Amino acid sequence: MLAHLRSLTDPLKGTDYSRERGGGARSTPPPPVPVELLDAADYITTLLWSAVEVVEGRMPVGRMQVPVAAGVVVMHDFAEHNAQIILKAWPGLSERPEGVAFADAVIGRPASRDEWTLRTIFERWSLREDPWWAAQPCPVCGLRAVKVTPPELPGDETRYECAKCGWVAPDDEDGFWADAFSRREGRAA
Repeated sequence: MLAHLRSLTDPLKGTDYSRERGGGARSTPPPPVPVELLDAADYITTLLWSAVEVVEGRMPVGRMQVPVAAGVVVMHDFAEHNAQIILKAWPGLSERPEGVAFADAVIGRPASRDEWTLRTIFERWSLREDPWWAAQPCPVCGLRAVKVTPPELPGDETRYECAKCGWVAPDDEDGFWADAFSRREGRAA
């Protein structure tokens, strides 16, 4: 998630300030990156860093921010490295008061909308892609009713299924079905 948030805050992405906005005139342009994205990434960084500090016998003080120059790969590696340290130490950490605070910071519900937990970050910026309708017709019935369901876990297969005739695409080892149903018609329920 940390790498995902970093990819969404890519400073190389442009913002169209000339686009008209409804609701009256605005005296200042919007920020190029939503503050919530930066704050959520800083929250995850602080959570991982502080948990490792506790595991290693130190008392974390303050917050940690995502370095401005840190790219997606660096943030992914930071998160993976710290998560491995936390997971190895979890049996002992789970019996300490700090373990309860860590678990609450991961799966709890924050007291206000201005606070985060890892759970609320995952709910807001999901890593899962929603199902969608393909613009191309079904190879069996010819109707444009093929629902494309992206994989829930990395490495799983994308599913292609016709909602009218029930046709299901076989395994897509060579990417044929991904190419055949590449254009989107709209989001599926």
